[in-house]
Amino acid sequence: MRTRTAYVSCAIVAAFGLLAPTTAMATGWGSCSSFTPNIEVVEGPCPVSNPESPACSAQGNFTGIKYQNTGSSADHLATLVTRNNTVSGATGNQTYNACSGDPLTGLGKHSCHEKAVKINPYGQTVAFWVVVDGRKAAVETSVAAKKGSCIKSFAKPGLGLEGPNAFLTTQKTETLVFKGCAVTFELNATTGEVVNAFNDPSQSDPTVTCSDLIVSTVDKLNLTLDGVGNLGFGQVGDGFISSGEDSCTTRVIGGRVYTWGSPCP
Repeated sequence: MRTRTAYVSCAIVAAFGLLAPTTAMATGWGSCSSFTPNIEVVEGPCPVSNPESPACSAQGNFTGIKYQNTGSSADHLATLVTRNNTVSGATGNQTYNACSGDPLTGLGKHSCHEKAVKINPYGQTVAFWVVVDGRKAAVETSVAAKKGSCIKSFAKPGLGLEGPNAFLTTQKTETLVFKGCAVTFELNATTGEVVNAFNDPSQSDPTVTCSDLIVSTVDKLNLTLDGVGNLGFGQVGDGFISSGEDSCTTRVIGGRVYTWGSPCP
């Protein structure tokens, strides 16, 4: 990690289906009372940077969601994604065309705005990722589990349409303007972690030439306050620290340094 010393003279500001007869259970539908799978979302939807080794991250060109079956073991699992999604094949899933559905469970058959994704589970307690290209928002969908002739289906969050404000349940935005230059931060509303940050010409002064946003990392802060001498090194946490002077300003959020203005070094 790069070490960068930031001199701070400003305040610290405290900073995320449709398979169902009308007589279905509240959480889903099923046949065979002896077959009791339990499907839960354990991570996501969230940005994923590497679909071959999926994990939630602050930034990424993919969106992933992780499900887990902690109940009865299943021979076959399937879920749905909105049809515009390109499903990553790195996790070994098979994807069916919209309208056709999953042939073993019937999930998504004749549902032409969705396509089915199947997972072949191994073992009783199964966790599995579904990863798609791009930043996608959460939607309600279904996950089905099959064992022999028994099928159970559950209404769960899934992956939907693309949009600038994906992960709507956990994300918020904040725009800061300094010397006429605006930067918008997309933040996880729960943790305050930055998902994305970018120059925002739509909210900048059109008469000002703004420098590109400079992003680096910091693990050490040298603090001063209102002209008082060196107060020692500060710890990098989840809060915001910002300072601005002359033509540039710097904001530190969760160990990343964001510098912008007109002009900036």
